[in-house]
Amino acid sequence: MQNLFTRAISGLVYTTLVLFSCFSGGYGYLFLAGFLGASAIIEWMQFRKEKHISLPSALMTGILFLSIYCYSSAFDISPQKESLLHFLIVFLFFVLLISQVFIKHAKVPQKLFHVVFGLIYISFPLFLLPRIPHALGGDEPWLLASIFILIWTSDTFAYLIGRSFGKHKLLERISPNKTWEGFLGGVVFTMLAAFILSRYTDILPVQYWLVMAALVIVFGTVGDLFESAIKRGFDMKDSGRFLPGHGGILDRIDSLLFALPVTYFYLRILDITL
Repeated sequence: MQNLFTRAISGLVYTTLVLFSCFSGGYGYLFLAGFLGASAIIEWMQFRKEKHISLPSALMTGILFLSIYCYSSAFDISPQKESLLHFLIVFLFFVLLISQVFIKHAKVPQKLFHVVFGLIYISFPLFLLPRIPHALGGDEPWLLASIFILIWTSDTFAYLIGRSFGKHKLLERISPNKTWEGFLGGVVFTMLAAFILSRYTDILPVQYWLVMAALVIVFGTVGDLFESAIKRGFDMKDSGRFLPGHGGILDRIDSLLFALPVTYFYLRILDITL
């Protein structure tokens, strides 16, 4: 009972933080992407037993923040300032590579791959996060909030229905608790959530919302399984303990990291073709 209460409170705080950031404009987008990215990067580096705040995690976080600020299109940046930001991003990236090759002596290829892969895996999707509200040409925070809502709906009902009725394993080798019944339950309720969003937001016709929901379900599930496979490789149950009862931030955004890029490019295609 105590664990359930803790899980509910930490989940409520996380949900409130995300939704408040989604509706706070450019700096809210920047904060959300930076907060999620920095937390996930720190956890990612701890997969290899790094300290909580290490040189690689600090450099990766710096690259993430500068990239979001420079390329998010949420801020007006002068050409001179943009050139400076480009230089700083490239400079930090080279310092990151050099620090892994010349400072770290043991298992250089593995550590270098871990750092570069983590930068791509975490930073690229979150770099796109502030661009989502502008993907259709304006500034529509519901586009960003809806991705989180659809992911939460899919995860929640997949868990509840899978726990109650699940018998057929989805991919037991990677995630033994996931079932086809849970997945299909998540599909039904996420489609329902997309239908409700189409009724109350008036951003896109219902059929486009349903397609977006399908993309979030499929790629979000792949992202969840992807992180589960990585954790199994490192013999880890959770990526961290940032959210009591939920695990780490990386556990919370594993679906988002795969769903965000696909959703962004889908919305950009709609903006061009509609």
